[in-house]
Amino acid sequence: MWARVASFEGGDTERLREMNEERMEAGEMGAPEGMRKALLLATPDGSRRLFVTFFDDQEAIAAAEARFESMGDEIPEEIRGRRTGVDVYEVLFEGSL
Repeated sequence: MWARVASFEGGDTERLREMNEERMEAGEMGAPEGMRKALLLATPDGSRRLFVTFFDDQEAIAAAEARFESMGDEIPEEIRGRRTGVDVYEVLFEGSL
């Protein structure tokens, strides 16, 4: 399994949460093809976020890149924040204690 980690600064975490809930309820989420799951992490003050998405392989991540770019166009920067980086990691361990 592989993870794509996009980092963001600024934006409106509460409004982002509301938009996400609205889109899920309306069935308009439109996740990239091949994405297994997603996680959105935020600092306590909401000034920085990590959007972690999980895929079976690096090829699936590369294939999803165009959809990630269009998602950025669908959510205004004042809500999503400014993307400061994108990295890809191999998941070496997954589990619960």
